[in-house]
Amino acid sequence: MKKIGILPCSGACNVGALSNKAVVNTMKEKENTDFVCALGLPLGIEGIIKNGKSSDEYIALNGCKVRCATKALKSAEIPVNEEIVITERYDIEKTGDLRSEEKLDKIIDDIENLVDKLQKE
Repeated sequence: MKKIGILPCSGACNVGALSNKAVVNTMKEKENTDFVCALGLPLGIEGIIKNGKSSDEYIALNGCKVRCATKALKSAEIPVNEEIVITERYDIEKTGDLRSEEKLDKIIDDIENLVDKLQKE
């Protein structure tokens, strides 16, 4: 069974917090997933990069159009197989409300579907 690495942007805004919550919840339902550390990759932390590269496929879960999760994966030469940008895909405005759970269930469902899709490829 393929292991799917998911990297949330974890930014200091509502959509960043949503990305983190969505990955944590997805990991509860999908045993074959791994939380990839967003900060350790671009900082070049060897152990985090090694762990990050241990998955077979990767999903970048970006909060906004800056696409920090995608950039973090690419900084460590990790391929991005699937990418979500929460503000664009779910029409959520970026705010400072870190407690927001707007459309969280939909985001989780979509990530779980991507995990299933990558498992079949």
